[in-house]
Amino acid sequence: MSLVGAGSVIVLTNPNNVRYSVLLLLGWMFISCSESELASDTDRLGLNYFPLEVGNYRIYDVVETKYTVLKTTVDIYELKESVADSSLNISGNLQYIIHRSTRADGTESWTLDSIWTAQKSTSIAVLTENNVPFVKLSFPIAHEREWDGNGLNALDSEFYWYNTELADTALSGVIYQDLVKVIQNDRGEDFLGFENKSEIFAPDIGMIIKESAILSYCQTACATEKEIQSGRELMMTLKEYGKE
Repeated sequence: MSLVGAGSVIVLTNPNNVRYSVLLLLGWMFISCSESELASDTDRLGLNYFPLEVGNYRIYDVVETKYTVLKTTVDIYELKESVADSSLNISGNLQYIIHRSTRADGTESWTLDSIWTAQKSTSIAVLTENNVPFVKLSFPIAHEREWDGNGLNALDSEFYWYNTELADTALSGVIYQDLVKVIQNDRGEDFLGFENKSEIFAPDIGMIIKESAILSYCQTACATEKEIQSGRELMMTLKEYGKE
């Protein structure tokens, strides 16, 4: 088949191929519409809050505090998460390889810290951290919707839920809107200690804030009330994102 352009008119030099050409054109239009509608549908579900594309990266400012009986240490550093590659896992599903690198500040080179994997479907988004899979998001995203974040691992059930009623947030001069907060644990405080874990996600970017605190208080011969005997606090805030 050959096509000859005449201005905006397409002239078929072989009339016998008219039916084939029309079907081809309709097929292309159907694919184009389907891809557009699919993107719109997945955005409505909330899949764009967990974007996965090779080359994407995020850099966080991190403050990590560790408590022991003997001392308290505070580490301040930068963490970079980059989608380095994609592959099929043993189940035949597409997974993305996440390289996590750290440095003290912008004057130093990145050092690879760990490699995680991530994948998502139209129902869940999974991040495998040090070989332990966690269900980070459940679709569709809806206020106060609940799911088991440990549903794919051997740990005790831990139910996460959404808070979609968040104000706009500014980080490093950028204002993030339409945010979704995943409360992973809000047991709060009692005489034994304090626990609180949450992550905040922005559309088409991913996680922008992570807060985690798991602390155990001294129970006997304590120097002060609510003296921290052991535990860890972590604060991560997004400072930069893009594609390499």
